[in-house]
Amino acid sequence: MNLAPAPTFSVIVATYNWSAALRLALASVLEQTEHDFELLVIGDHCSDDSEAVVRSFGDSRLVWVNLERNCGSQWGPNNTGLSMARGRYIAYLGHDDLWAPGHLRAARETFERTGADVVAAVCLLYGPPSSGLRAVTGFFPNDRFTPRHFFPPSSLLHTRQIARDVGGWVGPDEARVAVDYEFIVRCHEAGAAFAMTGQLSVFKFNAAWRRNAYRRRDVGEQSACLSALREDSQAHLQRELTTALRAASEDRLLRIETPMSTSDKASAGAVLNQTFKGSHHGGDPSDCLHVNQPIRFPCENESAGFEWHSIEQDGNGSAFRWSGPACRSARLLPVHVDRPLMLTLQVVNEIQAGLLAESHLSVNGRAVEARHRPAAGGGFLWTAHIAPDELPSGERAPLLLTLSVPATHRPIDLDINSDRRWLGLAIGWIEIEPT
Repeated sequence: MNLAPAPTFSVIVATYNWSAALRLALASVLEQTEHDFELLVIGDHCSDDSEAVVRSFGDSRLVWVNLERNCGSQWGPNNTGLSMARGRYIAYLGHDDLWAPGHLRAARETFERTGADVVAAVCLLYGPPSSGLRAVTGFFPNDRFTPRHFFPPSSLLHTRQIARDVGGWVGPDEARVAVDYEFIVRCHEAGAAFAMTGQLSVFKFNAAWRRNAYRRRDVGEQSACLSALREDSQAHLQRELTTALRAASEDRLLRIETPMSTSDKASAGAVLNQTFKGSHHGGDPSDCLHVNQPIRFPCENESAGFEWHSIEQDGNGSAFRWSGPACRSARLLPVHVDRPLMLTLQVVNEIQAGLLAESHLSVNGRAVEARHRPAAGGGFLWTAHIAPDELPSGERAPLLLTLSVPATHRPIDLDINSDRRWLGLAIGWIEIEPT
């Protein structure tokens, strides 16, 4: 029996019910200048048309496997991929991320030049649309990796042997911080040699920074990025590096580091992460409240991606929270919209005069007409009527309230004070009452 020779790379793509993003990710793999790879697409118990998307490419290098049960994160699909992998080197790509055409070539050259067990490519992470936020990973100060220098799986490559040495990936109940962090740290603890390509070749559109990304399934960012790579990849790389430099100059470049002393289990944040990005439904609709009388929701430090800053106190000791740095900020309220309601937001302040007048409210994705008036104690009251028949069918509980501002601003640029945060509206309590 003649077996095909083992490829240089085994590329593992873990996916879950987002076939439109998967199509673009796979295209960025198939358009690599390095052609010697197998592409293992592992569904985490997918129930959509992901298999059909994989087979539509008609490329013999693609293999599709769908797990019989859902693992809830990439650790299960990645281990399945590792058990099948024949390549000398293993690469991973998130199903909503993209590679530049030279990604695998740069990695192979780095492995051959350094003899490393683990290689990191430079990755550009995009904050929520309209935020201007960026992050860059894949550089090690003095060329020395420590567990503080996290980089995402889409920029991770390693020898097949080191994965065997550390026993593959472990789930969130065993992992520290996150399953991807745990895998990298265990490679480090096993004595793996790390190296970096020093080249930007990964574009990450982090679903954990995009509320309900798995429900909205918007691939506009990925589609635009892939089109630009196809038109002129070098020009696109230069433009995106420039956006990262601009972000650094505007206090929009995020620092991604892991505290060296952390002992948090990955399971602690896994459910919050899944709920925020919408890959798994959080909460029980039966826990939602029927609004028979006014219900006031105080300001809370709920999970918010980059939609809100931390809670602050005004001069009277009342809590409020600035929106920003993203221009869209949401709050999930556990109420049933089964009757006409009045919604009132306490707007403590606006970073720039007139910003509130240009801002908008939406409920469960549907725009609502809102009015504002000065409040007796200062600030404004922002009100809107909500009717059940105006909301999208099947999305009436809980209520997702979203405010959108045309832009956020830094107080230092407005000569207010030395605050360099990007701010929009300061919101205190939110009240809902029957009408």
